Amino acid sequence: MRRLFPFVVALFFLSNPLRACQPESRTPKVGLALSGGGARGAAHIGVLKALEREGIPVDYIAGTSFGALVGGLYALGYSPEKIEQIFSSQNWDDLFSDSPDRRLSPLVQRKNFRYLGELRLRGFNVEIPAGLWGGQKLTELLNYYTTTKEILDAGFDFDRLRIPFRAVATDLLTGKPYVFRRGPMAEALRASIAIPMMFTPVEKENMLLVDGGLANNLPVDIVKEMGADIVIAVDVSSPLYKKEEIRTFFDVMDQSVSLLTRQSIQANLERADLVLRPDLQGFTYSSYTRVREIAARGEQAAMGMKESLCSIVGNNRSNASPAGLVQPAAPIIDSVAIEGPMRLDALQLKRAIKTRPGAPMDLDVVRADLRRLYATRLFEHVDYRLDPAAGNLYRLNYQVKESPANTLGASMRYDPDYEFVGLAEVNSSALFGTPSAAATFSSQFGGLDNHSANLHLVHSRIPIFFLEPMVQYRKLERLDLRDKVQVDKYADKRVGGQFMVGGTFFNRLELSAGYRFDRVRISGGTSPNRQDDARDLAGLRLHIRRDTLDEQEFPHTGMFLDLLAENKSHAVGSDFSYSSLQADLQRSFPLSGKSTIRLRLGATVSRGQVPFYDRAYIGGYNFSELASRHFFGLKRDELVARQAGLAAASYHREIFSKPLSFVRRGFLLLEYDVAALSDKDSQPYDFKVFHGAGAGLSLDTLLGPMRFAAGLAERGRGRFYLSLGPSF
Repeated sequence: MRRLFPFVVALFFLSNPLRACQPESRTPKVGLALSGGGARGAAHIGVLKALEREGIPVDYIAGTSFGALVGGLYALGYSPEKIEQIFSSQNWDDLFSDSPDRRLSPLVQRKNFRYLGELRLRGFNVEIPAGLWGGQKLTELLNYYTTTKEILDAGFDFDRLRIPFRAVATDLLTGKPYVFRRGPMAEALRASIAIPMMFTPVEKENMLLVDGGLANNLPVDIVKEMGADIVIAVDVSSPLYKKEEIRTFFDVMDQSVSLLTRQSIQANLERADLVLRPDLQGFTYSSYTRVREIAARGEQAAMGMKESLCSIVGNNRSNASPAGLVQPAAPIIDSVAIEGPMRLDALQLKRAIKTRPGAPMDLDVVRADLRRLYATRLFEHVDYRLDPAAGNLYRLNYQVKESPANTLGASMRYDPDYEFVGLAEVNSSALFGTPSAAATFSSQFGGLDNHSANLHLVHSRIPIFFLEPMVQYRKLERLDLRDKVQVDKYADKRVGGQFMVGGTFFNRLELSAGYRFDRVRISGGTSPNRQDDARDLAGLRLHIRRDTLDEQEFPHTGMFLDLLAENKSHAVGSDFSYSSLQADLQRSFPLSGKSTIRLRLGATVSRGQVPFYDRAYIGGYNFSELASRHFFGLKRDELVARQAGLAAASYHREIFSKPLSFVRRGFLLLEYDVAALSDKDSQPYDFKVFHGAGAGLSLDTLLGPMRFAAGLAERGRGRFYLSLGPSF
């Protein structure tokens, strides 16, 4: 019996292994490493669709750049379909722009949208920005979709999300990767996609964070550190361009980033258990308008490796999707504050904030608050932070980075009428500690001259009212054409000024009244276009302006009204006595996301002794604010009248959109014009009617609009038109 005992004991232990000595078997954890690659990263969405369909669980995610965008949203609980809908519905041209919403900007500052570039001045030093774009609108979008109940419940800890998550950025000061493990999700994603020189770095502690692809573009190693046993890597990085394919600044940037990321990608590819490389031929880093097509390529790539995916995962399959109904964060707000060094008293900005303490947070309202604060143009960047307060309350802190008080805006335009015209403006904002008080020193030079200095003075306690003194010098050449032939020309030179008192209402309507004086000298010209001595024009004026256009150059919706009534009189120092009314109205009606109908109306009515240089000039397709009114088929200044009525109807169709390209958008134009003109100053006016029509192509480029058009008018008139640069 004693001899059998050892064998019995051995048999017992073989059939019942000690659990204390043997590790308990567990299901292997699956991790996903998502690379950067610009718009090509939309393929990650399709991969997630395929993994869900096959029941392959994802236990950990780490992403870089666009991979971080997709991975972060998925970790928060968004379904692949919802992520695809979010990205495919965006206006990427607008997202990759730092221009504030034009309709929210103060009326006095909407002229700033005509600049091709704007530099900040600190004292007498020009401050060069750290990137082409500050990413304000992108940050607003990320905040909107990542401020969820999930992230608040997790205490901003990415390990406590439905799927633990990491976002990779690069510290520009050391070149080392920085891995986001907690904090605001929007901050992590914004830093991870901050391509150097394109987007400004994200400041965090003592670091300047930029695109994670520079240090680790395929974070397989990070997924393994998180605890994954099996890592699926999805590589959508751009292949290197050939010499003939590098044509733009953005191509150079993409090639530079690709070269820097190749080494880290190769090392991590060897660590992955399975690598998916979707076929993305024909798609580039900037193919943001093709998100759905790119996502489909990702799904095809994953389904093409279905057997490999299933074999490495084994029986670790699930029918449940980790994605669910994502709930926006709606905590009760304990307090609202504006943080950041400012010249202004924060109380003066409170009227731009509609979020109130004691109420649940509304993300739509907060997003609108951010837009209004940014639209003041007082800040380089506007963001917000939620900090826990007592109980379940949160403090909402708007964080602002103030812009320098002085800026230099510049622009340029070319057309055959005035050739090259440059614009330089120095703007000083927030004068005397009041947000909307400003000074502008403007100079147009080249083919025409228009120089001015004006103050827009506002009292902080009654901000809707303003005083506006201005001095101005301008020189403009006018043509005299008869029967399609130029017979004369003269130069209209004016030195003058005005003082206006007015009010701004609802940030869209401006009413002002005041006094204007000009001394006019006419050089050149023969009778009747001759004036030997200087003459004074002086009188009272009433100005009404209403502006709700969404864009200055290619408006899709909104209206613009400019109405000026003047009464020149000997009693107030004028050499001529007459009255005039000029009105211009433009209204855009969207037919669809890409089509717009635009109506344009204009009128000039005058009574009395109107000098020849103050009549209505019509003709051409010029975009100078001093030029004659548009009319297809005619040369500039070809029609002149004391009484004029004009109407135009045009159809505009966006034919392509390429974000992050030199040519970002293209538009086709069809227009019909009609005018009724009379050179009489009393009835019967005997109006003559003229008709014209034109067609053209307009390109929205990094150097401003490029317009090419042709027009026909009565009596065999026909013209080709070219304009390169913004309207000013």
